[in-house]
Amino acid sequence: MKKVISMMAVAGLFAVSVAQAQVTEVVEIAEVPVSKYSVQTNSFWDNWFVSLNAGAQFSYLYPEGKQEFKDRISFSGLAYVGKWYTPGIGMRLALNGYQFQGYSNKLDYANLHVDALMNVTNMIMGYNSGRLYNMVPYVGMGAVRVFDHNSYSFGFNAGIINTFRLNDSWKVNLEMGALFASKDMDGVTGPKRAFDDIFTVTAGITYNIGGDIWDNSPDISSLVMMNAAEMAALNEALAQEQANNRNLRNQLAQRPKEIVKEKVISGDCAFAPQSIFFALNSAKIASHKDMVNLKSVAEVAKADGLKLRITGYADSATGDAKYNQKLSQHRAQTIADELVKLGVNKANLTIEGKGGVATLDPASYNRRVIIEGM
Repeated sequence: MKKVISMMAVAGLFAVSVAQAQVTEVVEIAEVPVSKYSVQTNSFWDNWFVSLNAGAQFSYLYPEGKQEFKDRISFSGLAYVGKWYTPGIGMRLALNGYQFQGYSNKLDYANLHVDALMNVTNMIMGYNSGRLYNMVPYVGMGAVRVFDHNSYSFGFNAGIINTFRLNDSWKVNLEMGALFASKDMDGVTGPKRAFDDIFTVTAGITYNIGGDIWDNSPDISSLVMMNAAEMAALNEALAQEQANNRNLRNQLAQRPKEIVKEKVISGDCAFAPQSIFFALNSAKIASHKDMVNLKSVAEVAKADGLKLRITGYADSATGDAKYNQKLSQHRAQTIADELVKLGVNKANLTIEGKGGVATLDPASYNRRVIIEGM
């Protein structure tokens, strides 16, 4: 009888340590909710990018002239460097040009301009580092140099950049832009136009230096609600374990003083169910505390020849039923394999996967394995 009461006390103390370990583990694996439209400020050296494009340009300078449209088309090159200050706002310094069709002949030119970029996709839909497509309109201004007659003119630039993600660092882009400059940019002042214009269509590759470096800001309201729910559940679980521990201490205090010599069948010893928690979409034991607890379970099981039922669970709020069934079975098998490594007889272990459940709140509590005596 003394041995039975002693084993119950050890099990109670062990249950308290497991509850405390669960508190730490839940804190470690809790998913922090983040804001869709807010990110944390990055440093000056983050989110720089460079790009190199090539394509075609054409001018609509002289619709009344004799040049056919195909004669006004020529090659265009574009290079730029810039930085994103937020996922929606950025700046770039760009250089483009080559030739454009003047009044009577083609002229060599270069357009150096500074543009303000607006990623309207991130502004409307929220930041998403894995999004395939982003639309980026821009407006800017700069100086246009025409080399043939050594002249400068002011230029206004506008357009749209369409980006297609390859990975965190590389993107393909398709840009459509327009340059509007003073009407004598080509050296001729025509009476029927207010400005000279050049339209460009280019495609190229963009390299994000260091990749997209943005961290979503925590959603404070959701975080407060989640923490309140988790703390309430943890406090309730801890209070229950503490009450069980007090009852066991009282039983120990009331045990007989004399030594009772009797044969005790250790298989009748009570074994408090134990829980091991897992991270989202994982069947790996990541906590050192859980490994310590498993060693304690193994020692008790080996000493008393206990038969154990190992039941795995998954969180039904994530993943489909087929995947959750496989994950719960995998988690249970992981615990069984560790107990066998620690010397527990494999024949004394029964393994079962219950799939995805929603019996506990918050959902992260359902990602666990329960070890019970049979």
